[in-house]
Amino acid sequence: MITVHQSSNWPNIKIGVRKIKYTLDSFADLTFLILPGFKVDDPPPPKFLIFFNDIPDLINAACILCHFLPSKLREKIHWFNADMSTMYKEEELGKLISSDTWGLCTTSFGMGMDILDILMVIQWRASCNLSALWQHFGQAA
Repeated sequence: MITVHQSSNWPNIKIGVRKIKYTLDSFADLTFLILPGFKVDDPPPPKFLIFFNDIPDLINAACILCHFLPSKLREKIHWFNADMSTMYKEEELGKLISSDTWGLCTTSFGMGMDILDILMVIQWRASCNLSALWQHFGQAA
């Protein structure tokens, strides 16, 4: 048997909880990801993943976030879910790795899909179990 001990002291990883201020179906509480007045030449926001518990929410949230971007940049936020083809998911993963996409809204971002520069992982309406949350948050570790 091999025992591996790993420190859990990661000063660059922080867990936070935000109180919902707006109606849930407005997704306005996610707009902190895109700074007000964001322009085409501004540096991109931190790369992010937002996990949702259902497909309609993830599509609506992605569309709303896109409207906070200039029209030329609205393709920078995408979504995918388990119902989409493997080829589509692989293409979206490639776009996120290459920074062609800045953020993904998803119900399923599989294990082993490690992207080194994801800086923010969000669980919208954390109604899933704790082990699922840690798996989601692990995408940024």
